[in-house]
Amino acid sequence: MVMRMLSMSAVLGSSFFSAIAQATLPTTMRAVVTAGPAAEGDFSNVKLVTDQPVPVPAWGQALIKVSASSVNPVDYKLLTMLDGPKVLGFDVAGTVVKAETGCWRLNIGDRVWADLGMSTPSPVQLGAWAEYALADCDQISEMPTNLDFPSAAVLPLVSLTDYQAYKKAGSPWLFTPNLTVVVTSGSGGTGISAIQMAKAYSATRIITASSPENFDLLKGLGATDVVDYHTSTIWDLLPENSVDVVYDNYGAPGTADAAMPSLRSGGAYIFLPGHDGNLSSNPKEGVTQINFGLCDASNYEDLDALASFANQGKLKPVIGQTFALENIVQALNASFTGQAVGKVSITISQESEVALV
Repeated sequence: MVMRMLSMSAVLGSSFFSAIAQATLPTTMRAVVTAGPAAEGDFSNVKLVTDQPVPVPAWGQALIKVSASSVNPVDYKLLTMLDGPKVLGFDVAGTVVKAETGCWRLNIGDRVWADLGMSTPSPVQLGAWAEYALADCDQISEMPTNLDFPSAAVLPLVSLTDYQAYKKAGSPWLFTPNLTVVVTSGSGGTGISAIQMAKAYSATRIITASSPENFDLLKGLGATDVVDYHTSTIWDLLPENSVDVVYDNYGAPGTADAAMPSLRSGGAYIFLPGHDGNLSSNPKEGVTQINFGLCDASNYEDLDALASFANQGKLKPVIGQTFALENIVQALNASFTGQAVGKVSITISQESEVALV
């Protein structure tokens, strides 16, 4: 039935199907909400509700039937400060079920992905951890054709963060042959995609740190050198002036100062806040320091670039554990305690459940 309707869309137009989809949409949905702030690691205020209103898109917005999402560290960090009730979650992979005027790139039935970010139009309806999610159409792009929903859903926030951070580094990528890149933490979400993107950008040496049990995985993704952080540091391996880009995706105190001797003049130190670190107070002359923060909501141009990487096999998801929406507290605990290598995936609906009528 879905395929039949999609084949008719070129004749009848998206507005016809938008009206049908709206007529068949429920008024309430399952969603994960927080009742208010709590201490980091305390998820007692996180609840699954069954009567959350389905959000209604306005001009330039689309409604997505969510098939899958994922957990990011920012999810549990925000729980220390968010007032409730608020729908949680950032990463989305699903199907467009309603697209308002202004969504010129999207059609009903498109398989899409997005990072909703903190700039979602209605903060109360922020979240991806729900059966339906609202987003600006400029945040949404068609997901990679070679990935299913759970695989696509673990990529947007972490991969956009890496992609945008690397772009901000600028000149090392444009003018340096035989690039050497350091990714300070390899086995988490940002590390796994950062290694792959460095390889896609033709870096010839990619150095990272992890536990020994993850060495083979990271080398398979493109790392040339993996250091056991329990016994040594990356900087023990590196002579002075040997590195073009340090992507400090862990952000520990002292890392910037430790990295400076190994960085070449003209190189870049990219700092991703996370563990009380900071930029160097005494950077090497000619080294650019970038305090990047996090990607705050996707844009379709960058998502299209990531989809191209994924479709070429240059960006592959790594899923450590998968949980149903009902088990969101277990999913948060798995991410918070570092139980999973890669990303924690959340299944919200099966592909067979996504229908327009």
